[in-house]
Amino acid sequence: MNKTNAQSARNIIRNQGSFVIFLLICLIAVVFVPNFARFQNFVIIVKQAAIPTIALVGMTLVLMTGGIDLSLGYNLGLCSIVLGLMVKSWEFPIWFSIASTLLTGTFVGLINGICVQVIKVPAFIATLGTGYIVLGAAQIVSSGAAINRLPKALLAIGKTPVGPFNTTVMIALIVCLVFYYVLHMSTFGRSLFAFGLSEPASRMAGVDTGRVNMMVYIVCGFLAGLAGVLLTIDVNCAQPTMGGGDYTFTVITGAVLGGISLYGGVGSVLGAAFGMLTLKVINNCINLMNAAYYLSSAIMGIIILSAIIFENVKNRKL
Repeated sequence: MNKTNAQSARNIIRNQGSFVIFLLICLIAVVFVPNFARFQNFVIIVKQAAIPTIALVGMTLVLMTGGIDLSLGYNLGLCSIVLGLMVKSWEFPIWFSIASTLLTGTFVGLINGICVQVIKVPAFIATLGTGYIVLGAAQIVSSGAAINRLPKALLAIGKTPVGPFNTTVMIALIVCLVFYYVLHMSTFGRSLFAFGLSEPASRMAGVDTGRVNMMVYIVCGFLAGLAGVLLTIDVNCAQPTMGGGDYTFTVITGAVLGGISLYGGVGSVLGAAFGMLTLKVINNCINLMNAAYYLSSAIMGIIILSAIIFENVKNRKL
């Protein structure tokens, strides 16, 4: 391999690393995992990745600033039970119930933004505290009970077939396309990258860092609400514990696999999507091989720890 080809290969791995990892894992799975290479199995993987990818796009924006949103899963659970109460128990119109649910998620994101940007509480502490408050609120308003058998008109929003997929996958695709433009082709996206690389420098360059920091938490809350709506539709049940810490952990693992830096300034929507697909491929392989459930958690823990170690080593070299 000559110097030009080697440099091209390094550029592909650096810029499209999440896709390369996804492709390699799929190739290994095709060879070693029985029944992996079926088209129907691919459809299942895409469907399973659609909803957490929506949440991951919001988390990507937050991680780009060097922050984190540990309330995401709990916010999703609150939005789930709000939707169930409004559409089933209180019999509000579906459009009004969904809009109110999205506003609920956005409000939680606003509170996170105020705590981090205005009150200056570290994001880890602020969002963890908010998460437990949200979890308690969801348990109180629902009395800890789940709401089943949701209206068919609501279920149709996320379960209507679109070719081999469904409307949930289409909504996830639209979210990815919209935020690809926002992050990679808009002024806000350029400001976000600058903020993540150096907040003081970006502030001196005229970037409204306070506005950027507030907006990423608000958007993350909104997308958590949207994920909560679609997940509730997917399981046909509203639960106050629908998301929780495990869901947040899954989203962060997808971010790590997508090449999104936990220290800020590095990330992409395409990377987020392939990161979540890679995670779902790993889980799918574990299921097809009838491996124990705890193996999946162990693998995700190893992935996150390895990424943090790699980031620390890289930053020291810099």
